[in-house]
Amino acid sequence: MNINEKRAATDAARPRQQPRQAKTGRAADSVEKVYEAVKELAVEYRFKPGERVNEVELAARLGVSRTPVREALNRLARDGFMTFVPNRGFYARDITPEGVQELYELRAAIERAAFRFACQRGSDAEIGDAIALWHDNSNLGPTTDWARVAEADEAFHTAIVRLSKNERMLNALEGINSLIRFFRRIDLESSRRRGGLYDEHAAIIDCLRRRDGEAGGELIERHITLSSAHAVEVTKEGLARIFFGRTG
Repeated sequence: MNINEKRAATDAARPRQQPRQAKTGRAADSVEKVYEAVKELAVEYRFKPGERVNEVELAARLGVSRTPVREALNRLARDGFMTFVPNRGFYARDITPEGVQELYELRAAIERAAFRFACQRGSDAEIGDAIALWHDNSNLGPTTDWARVAEADEAFHTAIVRLSKNERMLNALEGINSLIRFFRRIDLESSRRRGGLYDEHAAIIDCLRRRDGEAGGELIERHITLSSAHAVEVTKEGLARIFFGRTG
């Protein structure tokens, strides 16, 4: 065997290295999966308000190293789910009536503006699809699944904002939706909200079909905005569920 043949045989026996891009891609996928898993815990308040997040325990729970966990917590801090205290670590977000009310006021402002654009920019087919998201997933009956109704409500409102063709509005709303999802379910389960939810949605849908952006925008703002008293009720109920696991 000559020197070239020996070199070829050695190269063939040597294990092939994966392309750097593929390795980077797998690492990015892992970080994203950890972020989504930790975000879901934060959305559902599996971390109690004000609780310090133990990174070592969380990494062990998810079966990963601390690096993707820390990256996820940093992102969640930027998203408003965590607070970072230098030299102390990450803490779960607090709950206050004022904070809940502010999020709903911001959501109402975005959706009112987006409704007007939706009426101008959405096609008839797109409007029909948005309406179907509500009608097909929100059946009202004696055994109504209010968690599913809350999902249908969020999907319907998000679809309207998507019709605005304004990506910044849509991204802002999706961020707010994550922050209020826990309270949205509580709000929709309350007798106060149940009484008017379907009638209010019917009125909003009527404005959307007629492309009446001004009237529909006003309806959406009233439909979403929480009064100070109701924000207190929703917050109290949320705290009861988080700390005592009870409802009502």
